[in-house]
Amino acid sequence: MTCVETWTSCNGFFLLILALLAIAFNLTPLIADYVEDGRLLYSPISCYEWWLPGLVGGGLLVLPAVAMSLAARKKGSCNSRCGMLASSLLSLVGIIGAAYCSILSIFAIGQGPLICETGSNDISKCDYTLANISSFGDLKFDLAWFLNTTCLQTHDPGNATTLGMVQERFYDLKLNEDTQKIIHITVFVALAIIGLLEGVVGISQTAAGLFGFICGTSKKNRNDYDD
Repeated sequence: MTCVETWTSCNGFFLLILALLAIAFNLTPLIADYVEDGRLLYSPISCYEWWLPGLVGGGLLVLPAVAMSLAARKKGSCNSRCGMLASSLLSLVGIIGAAYCSILSIFAIGQGPLICETGSNDISKCDYTLANISSFGDLKFDLAWFLNTTCLQTHDPGNATTLGMVQERFYDLKLNEDTQKIIHITVFVALAIIGLLEGVVGISQTAAGLFGFICGTSKKNRNDYDD
C-alpha cells in the first residue's frame, strides 16, 4: 500500500466517524421535540434543526466521499487512478456539505433556541428562508440568550395578555428553559466543530485523490489501463 492509499484510508475512516457524529447530534433535538409533546414538526427547540445541518450537510453529503475513500484502497475494486479521482471529486461535495453544516450551526448559536427568540417554541414562529443565511453580515452573534437567567419577556403592563400567553406556554413545557438552552448550544457547537473538521479532512482527501490520480496506485493489473 502506498502512502497515498494509507492517507486515503485514514481520511475515509475519520470522515465516517465525523459523519455518524453529525447525524447523531442532529437527531438529538429532533428526539427532544418528540419527547416534548409526542409529535414531530410541532415544537422544535430551534428552527435550524429542521434545516438538517448534521443529517444532510455533515452526514448524507459526506457519506459518498467516505464510501469511495474506503473503497479506493489496496485490493479494492476502486483502487485505481479513476477511483482516486472519484474520491477527490466526491470529497468536494463533502466539503460543500460540511460548510452547510458549520454555517447553519453558527447561525443557530447566534440566534439561540426558539424559546429565547420568541418566548415560545411553536413551529409557526419558524419563518427562516435561504435569505436568512445568505450573508454573515446579518448575523448578530450574541450569547446573551445563554448567559441570561431567563428568556421570558420582561413584564409589560400594556401587553399583559401576550405576556400571560407566553408564560402559560412556557410553563407547559416538559423540557424546561435551561434544558433547551443546554441541548441547543451543545448540539450546534458540536455540529459547527464537526463541519469544520469534515471540511479539513475533505480538503485533505481531495489532495490525496489528486496525487493518487497523477502518480497511480499500488494495484497492478495488465488489463487496467488506468494505471
